[in-house]
Amino acid sequence: MVRTTLRIEEGLKKQVELRAVKESTTFQAIVNQALRDNLTNAAHKRAKLLVLPKFNLGVPLDNLTRDEIYGEPKW
Repeated sequence: MVRTTLRIEEGLKKQVELRAVKESTTFQAIVNQALRDNLTNAAHKRAKLLVLPKFNLGVPLDNLTRDEIYGEPKW
Protein backbone atom coordinates (compact mmCIF):
# COMPACT_ATOMS: atom_id res chain seq x y z
CA MET A 1 0.00 0.00 0.00
CA VAL A 2 1.05 3.56 -0.71
CA ARG A 3 -0.12 6.70 1.04
CA THR A 4 -1.47 9.50 -1.12
CA THR A 5 -3.54 12.64 -0.80
CA LEU A 6 -6.75 12.77 -2.76
CA ARG A 7 -9.26 15.58 -3.06
CA ILE A 8 -12.85 14.45 -3.67
CA GLU A 9 -16.19 16.18 -3.62
CA GLU A 10 -17.72 16.50 -0.17
CA GLY A 11 -21.00 14.85 -1.18
CA LEU A 12 -19.15 11.96 -2.76
CA LYS A 13 -17.08 11.47 0.39
CA LYS A 14 -20.23 11.32 2.51
CA GLN A 15 -21.77 8.73 0.17
CA VAL A 16 -18.68 6.54 0.45
CA GLU A 17 -18.65 6.88 4.25
CA LEU A 18 -22.33 5.87 4.45
CA ARG A 19 -21.73 2.89 2.19
CA ALA A 20 -18.73 1.85 4.30
CA VAL A 21 -20.91 1.86 7.43
CA LYS A 22 -23.74 -0.09 5.71
CA GLU A 23 -21.34 -2.71 4.31
CA SER A 24 -19.18 -2.89 7.47
CA THR A 25 -16.05 -2.07 5.52
CA THR A 26 -13.62 0.82 5.25
CA PHE A 27 -13.55 3.98 3.19
CA GLN A 28 -10.22 2.83 1.79
CA ALA A 29 -11.59 -0.55 0.68
CA ILE A 30 -14.49 1.05 -1.19
CA VAL A 31 -12.25 3.58 -2.97
CA ASN A 32 -9.72 0.89 -3.91
CA GLN A 33 -12.47 -1.37 -5.31
CA ALA A 34 -14.05 1.52 -7.24
CA LEU A 35 -10.70 2.40 -8.83
CA ARG A 36 -10.01 -1.27 -9.64
CA ASP A 37 -13.46 -1.70 -11.22
CA ASN A 38 -13.09 1.47 -13.28
CA LEU A 39 -9.69 0.45 -14.64
CA THR A 40 -10.93 -3.05 -15.48
CA ASN A 41 -13.99 -1.69 -17.30
CA ALA A 42 -11.82 0.75 -19.28
CA ALA A 43 -9.53 -2.09 -20.34
CA HIS A 44 -12.51 -4.19 -21.47
CA LYS A 45 -13.88 -1.28 -23.52
CA ARG A 46 -10.51 -0.83 -25.24
CA ALA A 47 -10.33 -4.56 -25.98
CA LYS A 48 -13.78 -4.49 -27.59
CA LEU A 49 -12.57 -1.75 -29.94
CA LEU A 50 -9.98 -4.13 -31.35
CA VAL A 51 -12.02 -5.83 -34.05
CA LEU A 52 -10.30 -7.85 -36.71
CA PRO A 53 -11.81 -8.06 -40.20
CA LYS A 54 -13.46 -11.33 -41.21
CA PHE A 55 -13.05 -12.96 -44.58
CA ASN A 56 -15.04 -15.74 -46.20
CA LEU A 57 -12.51 -18.40 -47.16
CA GLY A 58 -15.06 -20.70 -48.76
CA VAL A 59 -15.76 -24.30 -47.92
CA PRO A 60 -13.58 -25.82 -45.19
CA LEU A 61 -10.95 -28.12 -46.66
CA ASP A 62 -9.98 -29.97 -43.50
CA ASN A 63 -10.71 -33.43 -44.89
CA LEU A 64 -8.35 -33.42 -47.90
CA THR A 65 -5.79 -36.17 -48.39
CA ARG A 66 -2.11 -35.56 -49.08
CA ASP A 67 -2.58 -36.54 -52.74
CA GLU A 68 -5.45 -34.05 -53.13
CA ILE A 69 -3.31 -31.28 -51.68
CA TYR A 70 -0.05 -31.90 -53.51
CA GLY A 71 -1.11 -34.04 -56.47
CA GLU A 72 1.33 -36.05 -58.51
CA PRO A 73 4.89 -34.73 -58.59
CA LYS A 74 5.81 -32.99 -61.82
CA TRP A 75 9.36 -34.01 -62.80
